[in-house]
Amino acid sequence: MLMGALAGMMEAQYNELRKHGHTPSEAFNETVEELTQSLIRLVAENGMDWMYANCSATAQRGALRLGAISPQSGGACYLAELYDSVATGKETAIVLRVNSCSGLQS
Repeated sequence: MLMGALAGMMEAQYNELRKHGHTPSEAFNETVEELTQSLIRLVAENGMDWMYANCSATAQRGALRLGAISPQSGGACYLAELYDSVATGKETAIVLRVNSCSGLQS
């Protein structure tokens, strides 16, 4: 299951990046290289809690949204939605609103 999940997510992200004009090299680096050379090693050394605590608010939000996806929900469709949300600035606006002092309730 994990092998299929990893392969499926890498393929979906690679294809989404290519669809938006990234070169094959860029898409590979942002997908396979990032996962195998950076993320997996950091998780192995420090654990998932550490990863969540030490990544950007945008990455935390994306990880939490992606973590809620079931295999039946079509992760590739979600990646297209997430890519568009990041590209248009919607994700940044949400992160800024949620993390701003003015957004805190007293």
